Amino acid sequence: RTIGLELNEYRLVAHLRQHNLEDFEQHFWEISEPDHPRYLKHLSVEEVADKIGAFDYEIEAARRWLVDIGARVSSIEVSALRDTVSATFVTRDETTMDLMALSAETPAAVEFLVRRDPITAGVASETLVRDYSGENGYTVSKIKDAYGIPKDLTASNGSTLQMVWGPGSFGYSKLRLGIFKESQCPLLDMSKVQFDTPNHGQSGGDNYGEGNLDTQMIAAFGLGVETLVSNTNTSASTEEGIGFGQSMLDFITELASRKKLPHVLSLSLGSLSAASCNKLCQEAAKLGHSQEECTSYLQTQRQVCMFLNEEQVKRIDTALQVLGARGVTVFGSSGDGGSHFSFGRFQGGGMADVLNKISCEFQMPVFPTTSPYIVSVGGTMWKDDDPSKPITWSGFGGGSGSGFSWQMDQPAHQKTTVEAYLANTAGLPPKSSFNAAGRAYPDLSTIAVMGTSQSSPMTAGIFSLIIDARLTAGLPPLGFAAPRIWKVAEEHPGEAFEDVTEGDSKTSCDNGFPSGKGWDPNTGWGRPIWSGLVKHLGTDTK
Repeated sequence: RTIGLELNEYRLVAHLRQHNLEDFEQHFWEISEPDHPRYLKHLSVEEVADKIGAFDYEIEAARRWLVDIGARVSSIEVSALRDTVSATFVTRDETTMDLMALSAETPAAVEFLVRRDPITAGVASETLVRDYSGENGYTVSKIKDAYGIPKDLTASNGSTLQMVWGPGSFGYSKLRLGIFKESQCPLLDMSKVQFDTPNHGQSGGDNYGEGNLDTQMIAAFGLGVETLVSNTNTSASTEEGIGFGQSMLDFITELASRKKLPHVLSLSLGSLSAASCNKLCQEAAKLGHSQEECTSYLQTQRQVCMFLNEEQVKRIDTALQVLGARGVTVFGSSGDGGSHFSFGRFQGGGMADVLNKISCEFQMPVFPTTSPYIVSVGGTMWKDDDPSKPITWSGFGGGSGSGFSWQMDQPAHQKTTVEAYLANTAGLPPKSSFNAAGRAYPDLSTIAVMGTSQSSPMTAGIFSLIIDARLTAGLPPLGFAAPRIWKVAEEHPGEAFEDVTEGDSKTSCDNGFPSGKGWDPNTGWGRPIWSGLVKHLGTDTK
């Protein structure tokens, strides 16, 4: 949904074919690899556009087509990345709004269409809010002590910027943030937390509680950092179903085109990957259930299958890659269903029983955390309520999300360690149940007693302070930080991350990935050690 549109208008965004993606992929990894001469030499939006943007004739073809179908000529815009052409239309009849019919008529260079409807500014209600009050002793102060983070450490560079995002009812309550400040984090500067659209969230939706938790965590652990809370699409369809995938694609591609970007972005929301949802229905078909029956059922389930297809996922991946190449560190929650579910078991009827059986036979990764261009954040908790005893988080019928992507290949920086884990760990799930060559996740973990929706923004805030120190020292931001995280953990074990060796990803199933020494698919390399992060990530001295 778009700001600035009249209620009888909508905006059509034509996503154009991108070029030279293999070359761009190579350049991305060179920027992200600590030992490469191009390391941290991030690209400008113009440099990215020159590499992957559409050709002039493709942009012109898209522009002419939009005019032919009724676009207001003066409203046509080409994105800074030259990967979209958008225009405003007046709603006249249903034909004008039928994306499926329009998609069949697009020029060859247009890969797909996204529709943006007008956004209505909303002020958050103060009721039914998901408060964080230091559940079971997990106070902000105790968590910082466990990681060795000085409780009075605040950002010193005014340019450091962090962001959280979500659609639907996503937002935060200033009143509740004030209560959180008083009870949990007195040094939190509420003036540093701002919305970047007129939509401030609406209580009653799942994503409103999410937005409050995200905002509280990133602001408390990234003290003093300018914080943007973003909701770019208020449609109810984005809250739980495939409308979410469209809204994420629209947000990520638009963000990647901006001149000014956040240094850190946390994405807590997600669902089973498109590949996992496809696999569920393929296996259900073997048991006599139609694709339509399976797909329809999955769309009745809360935040389970929210991506349209694997092509949509690829396009989101490219936008995440652009963000990394431009210097943004993106964090994503690893999920709350262990290695089998989005959250927990399916509920309600025979189809649920079938999908639960399949889900326990296979490991079902989630997205966007399985993107190779995101730092995936799992969850921990404290054994016997002792902050010195971190273990894998489990709760709410699930646990810390973990596993291997069905769709995305395993990046080079993971291969040696992951191969060792798979070769030397007893009690692994059946080899046929997961893709050992896929992107392994998570990369690291923090406290997740409220789910990994807590751990991702918490970790993002911690890294914002590392980046703040880098900027103050005249160093570039970290950009895509996973290769460096893995390099530090491999070469300096126990210095920047404390190993978490207890737990597994079974949840309610009889198989899963066991925790072990070093990296594992439950908590990654473990939880942060502040002094080691400062030493190994806060400077570039070798």
